[in-house]
Amino acid sequence: MTELCGRDRELADLAGRITVAAGRAGRLVMIEGDAGIGKTALADAALTAAAGRGLTVLRARGNPLDQQFPFGVARQMFAPVQTAPGWRRLCRGPAGLAARVLTTGDPPPASNPDAMYAATHGLFCLTTAVTARHPAVLFVDDAHWADLPSQRWLAGVARRIDELPLALVLTMRTGERVLGDLLAGDVLTLGPLDAAASAALIRGRFPGATPEFAAACHRAGGGNPFLLTHTDAPHAGVTDGNAPDASRPPTGATDRNTPHASRPHGGDTSPNTPEAGRPHADPGSAEVARWLALRLQRMPEGCAELASGLAVLGPAARLRDAADLSGLTWERAVSCADTLRAAGLVAPGEWAPANPMIAGALLRNLGGATRAGWHARAADLLAARGDDVERTAVHLLRAEPAGRSDRAGALRAAAARATARGAPEIAAAYLSRALDETPLDSGATRLDLALALAAVRRAGATALAHEAVAGIADPADRAEAALRCGRALAIAAHGSAAIAVLRLGAADADPATRATIDADPATQARITVGSTSRARIKADPAAQARFEADPASQARIKDHQATQARIEAEIAGAAGLDSRTMPLIREFAARRRACPRTEQPQLWRVIEAVNATFEARPASHSLAILRPLLDDGGLADETDSVLPTVAGLTLIANGDLDTARAMGEAVARDAGPRGWLSTVAHGRFLRSLAGLPAGLVPAAVADARAAVDFKLSCDTPPGGLLFALCPLLDALIEADRIDDAETVLRTEFPGEPPPHAISSPMFMQSRAHLRLAQDRPAEAIADLRAAGEMWRDLGVRHPALATWRADLVAPLLATGAPAGDLAAEQLALASAVGAPGPLSTALRVAALVAPRDQRLSLLEEAVKTGEGTADRLAHAYALIAFGRALCRAGHREAARVPLRTALSLTAPTGAHRAAATATAELHATGARPRRSATHGPESLTTAEQQIAGLAASGLTNREIAGRLVLSRRTVETHLAHTYAKLGIASRQGLDAALQPTGRGTPE
Repeated sequence: MTELCGRDRELADLAGRITVAAGRAGRLVMIEGDAGIGKTALADAALTAAAGRGLTVLRARGNPLDQQFPFGVARQMFAPVQTAPGWRRLCRGPAGLAARVLTTGDPPPASNPDAMYAATHGLFCLTTAVTARHPAVLFVDDAHWADLPSQRWLAGVARRIDELPLALVLTMRTGERVLGDLLAGDVLTLGPLDAAASAALIRGRFPGATPEFAAACHRAGGGNPFLLTHTDAPHAGVTDGNAPDASRPPTGATDRNTPHASRPHGGDTSPNTPEAGRPHADPGSAEVARWLALRLQRMPEGCAELASGLAVLGPAARLRDAADLSGLTWERAVSCADTLRAAGLVAPGEWAPANPMIAGALLRNLGGATRAGWHARAADLLAARGDDVERTAVHLLRAEPAGRSDRAGALRAAAARATARGAPEIAAAYLSRALDETPLDSGATRLDLALALAAVRRAGATALAHEAVAGIADPADRAEAALRCGRALAIAAHGSAAIAVLRLGAADADPATRATIDADPATQARITVGSTSRARIKADPAAQARFEADPASQARIKDHQATQARIEAEIAGAAGLDSRTMPLIREFAARRRACPRTEQPQLWRVIEAVNATFEARPASHSLAILRPLLDDGGLADETDSVLPTVAGLTLIANGDLDTARAMGEAVARDAGPRGWLSTVAHGRFLRSLAGLPAGLVPAAVADARAAVDFKLSCDTPPGGLLFALCPLLDALIEADRIDDAETVLRTEFPGEPPPHAISSPMFMQSRAHLRLAQDRPAEAIADLRAAGEMWRDLGVRHPALATWRADLVAPLLATGAPAGDLAAEQLALASAVGAPGPLSTALRVAALVAPRDQRLSLLEEAVKTGEGTADRLAHAYALIAFGRALCRAGHREAARVPLRTALSLTAPTGAHRAAATATAELHATGARPRRSATHGPESLTTAEQQIAGLAASGLTNREIAGRLVLSRRTVETHLAHTYAKLGIASRQGLDAALQPTGRGTPE
């Protein structure tokens, strides 16, 4: 009789869910219950049956030791696949990104935050590739002990599991925690066995057991199969080895009638606060520990020590290591190992305790201080053997600090590898422990810890970064550190903290630095940058001579000049995103203007251009400043900086939509194959922001949605989230999806924006657009007035950014309020800037308040201003307004020309709101416009065209999803819509069906 006794219903239930998943409707199943209740036995039985039906079954087991072993569960899961035939084929394309996780050596390099996303993306693609060969089951036993990076991968699989022929089966102890997405599936809760099942289980062990004895065991063990099957006969009332003595209560079990909430669970073992070596205090663990101690006492000498060594080493233990750790000879260790395995205390097929309860009991019996000593010896043993440094580090986390620099070095090396794998949380744990080991030698360690915390937006990153950079004595090293940390904080949307850290690295940042420079001409030659510091060298002939005779010093000067230029540009770039720091951008810009033109670093073109944009200087002037930097590719290596975002916003505001969109496409295209999803999201954000005014509405919706989803997934601060949310709201409005826009607003950002961020007035304007579309003018007016105040605080006047004046005119007129001054101000600003889109819009708005005899001329000028430009949406609205005005003036036939042009611009591109308005106005002229194409190539949305083209070129759905960073289900949905519109049944007819027919232009 096995632990599955009495579980027939649960086994059938689990097997049925796995069968459904294998039929291409993926399922997540969580088996939950107390320790020893039979979760693993139930899963094993169901998985054995699944493997018999031809499903691929991959297994892994979480354990407390490996909670800080990067991707330990993922490595276990895919280990058998790596050694099986076909591994190279599985790793083609994006699935190859999983190499950074699964490699045994140093992972490929990646930027600190992006390594995390590359790892999870690669593992998801590898999972997809595995299921493409055969339906599969991924099983994780004790998922609550899985390392957090592996949980992040599993959560990603869970979110998209309905796309895969996959069952994700997890077991978890009651009361434990995992990432929320892993709790979103079916939950199968295992309770205690009833009295009849317990009696059957007891009789399977003790055929002579009386009913009274079986009932006593059931009461004592609470129906827990582990406690029932591991009761030792001589200590459980068995008098002759066969017949139990019912007069003696069984031991080795605990009273399970205690309510669940009051049973001990040992403390916090959540993924965010993993335990550091303390064995988990499960229900009944004290009793199991006592039972195990008694049993080991009756075994031959050395068995207890070897069992403890195996428990300390964890699931990756080798018998030779356990022997050395336990102080046993090889011969004695082999004999003891056979004894332990025969007794069922060691798992068959591996050198590890038979189950987590036994492992926990062994560690519990060691005691805290003794256990820490065992882990310290284990770390030394593995380090001496040259074992994986990450495996060594997990033991050092559980050992007491000893002030040893070699251990601190091992922890830093393990942290570097964990960071490159994409596990910054674990890197942070290693680095924190390294600081405890050698706190006096901590500068570089603190810096790396700050970067790791910033990568996961963890509390304490900003203060630690400041402390780490400030503690670096060498000014040149401090500047490099300040740039690294400051950029990481700026990308994580901690703008003010980023500026504070960056300023620590600026030239002549403090009196101590200046004193060092003055006292040592060699230091002058090494670190000086800028006209002031160079003047100091020139004032000292000896220093000047040494400098001119030393190419190495000249090279250091050049490198440090570049670092200083990046620091100042980064400060100014971050400063421009917040009204409290906005004066810095003007201060730095003025300082740079005072330098000779030949000393202006290229990156400063971004700051000059955006500063000119904020001041509403002519668009041609701002673009001319930026153009040389873009032509030379000067931003290509600045992907970890806010400067490309600033440059993109400058291009969009000044009407160069094509360049901005190409920039976004290049960023997303180049970052996608590397799995750098944060960079992909950045590229798609720029693409959406540039695509919307160009009239590419469906693509703008898709790009903005992807950017918002990414920012939500990594807990981006509100100011950063709003940047992506604004184009999403506006694009949904232009797509005439007002309800969807309201849902996004209500679910993603229902509150008020932060008062100082530059994205806040942008958001207020977008929310006002929605309120106007919902016919809620009073709320729109309030939002727009608030936006105006925010723009004034920021000092931003550019009409493409600060659109609030133009937006306010119509609702104010509707309420009878004066709006002429606002329209005039907007027109003056737009005229000074000269960007076609904002100027066309300003002319159209000015016509609303102009005398009747001037309206047509203003609108005609608005149409001409936007004609032939990239800002097609503004041009379409100018055409609609012009046509409406012509119709109202009695020129109905003439009105049809601009209205038809507007319809032809908007209907095929998915700008449904403008198209509907144009259609309504055409009806008002008496025209009967033909509906826009609903079939044929002209009817396809931008996203459908893109996916259909890739499918026609021979790419599979999985390959398309990987290239575009979409889900496979999304690709399948778009293709289904495409087939229906093209009148074909499959991708075989795509190539011919995509040829244009010449139809679809409205009459």
